[in-house]
Amino acid sequence: MRIGFFGTFDVENFGDVLFPIVAESMLKSIDPSIEVELYSLLPKRADSWYYDVHPMQDLPARIGGLDMVVVGGGHLLHANRLMLRGYGPSDPSIPHPWGFWWLPVVAGKAAGLPTALHCISSDPHFPDWTRPLLEQFGTALDYANARDDKSIAKLRDWNPAAAVVKVPDSVFNINTLIKRGDLSAEAKAFLNDHGLSGRPYLIVQPSSALRKYMPFMQALAADAVARRWGVLNLPIIASSIDAEGFFAGTPGVTTAKHWPHPRLLAEIIANASAVSGVSLHLSIVASTYGIRVFRPRYAETSKFILLRGLGNIRFMDDAQPVLDDVADTPGPDPLIAGWQAELRTHYEQMIALARGHQGKAVLSPEVWTDLTAKPDALRARQGLGDRVAEVKQNLKRRRGFLAMLMLPRLRKAASLFRFG
Repeated sequence: MRIGFFGTFDVENFGDVLFPIVAESMLKSIDPSIEVELYSLLPKRADSWYYDVHPMQDLPARIGGLDMVVVGGGHLLHANRLMLRGYGPSDPSIPHPWGFWWLPVVAGKAAGLPTALHCISSDPHFPDWTRPLLEQFGTALDYANARDDKSIAKLRDWNPAAAVVKVPDSVFNINTLIKRGDLSAEAKAFLNDHGLSGRPYLIVQPSSALRKYMPFMQALAADAVARRWGVLNLPIIASSIDAEGFFAGTPGVTTAKHWPHPRLLAEIIANASAVSGVSLHLSIVASTYGIRVFRPRYAETSKFILLRGLGNIRFMDDAQPVLDDVADTPGPDPLIAGWQAELRTHYEQMIALARGHQGKAVLSPEVWTDLTAKPDALRARQGLGDRVAEVKQNLKRRRGFLAMLMLPRLRKAASLFRFG
């Protein structure tokens, strides 16, 4: 049985590249015969990436070998074409960003495949012109689920007849794949190479989103050093968002020499004594093992609401930058055990759907051409109000991209001015 997973597995971001690793492990733990095939906008090969990823334009030729289409996980349901600087499909015929979430579901349904979501979330706002696409997407889903209440409401709005299930973020199952204290050879080598072998260590995320918390994080690092802990400056997003040199000059901080494979990155986090950062999946992995997390507060409308109720979280806005109450042997929050049971039910539901598939899926070239053209055709008819709103939103995003691009250069210039 072969299940096609669709998402942003071609983006070098911790959660995005970790999702399929955890999903495959969970699916195979229930049915070892299952094979997972990954699809994203860009092609990737295991010899230069973390695993093979097929580009979306390969789907029509490969769909006959699939028994199910699954979209997820992560924050995937949106109409934001500027989601990441320079990111887009390798084939211009694939609509962006509709190509990694809308297209596989409606194409899979047209080909006769069962379709499902996998622990996703959705943007709260879509332009008016997208309504026909969203309703088509909602009615094409056989198993609709989301990881937060607002996304569930969106899916119900697109298909009022659908039974939408709330499912936790899939990475809360990471402890079924990685056991704290049972280090792999790769993890032992990494920790030894960074002077962290055999002692507690604090992970600090070098994110530009944490600029205002820099004094807190430096004080926390100083407290760790005073306790003879290691302090690892570990990028969670391998991009300009997690900039090199963020902790340059901070005594006792060791910078990771390379961005680890996502599984190894999760293992390094799983064996830390405490972590400090803004990343959702840094917090989720640490929380799954009961590790203390120091992070900024979040808005109730943000994706970080997935962390609500966890007792290991400390907010930098009102916590003290000290490690006094960090347990030597942390324990997982009881909430997470319940979430893991829900996730197992979720995987069993997906497998049952895939087993129900009969025959070989077929997608005609005419249907594929019509589907790929539909988002741009509808967008071309959007009203003036939508166009103005989109221009405003794009300008905001471009300013954000420019800030991320320039920040490392500004830091370097400031350093030269100070010490040069």
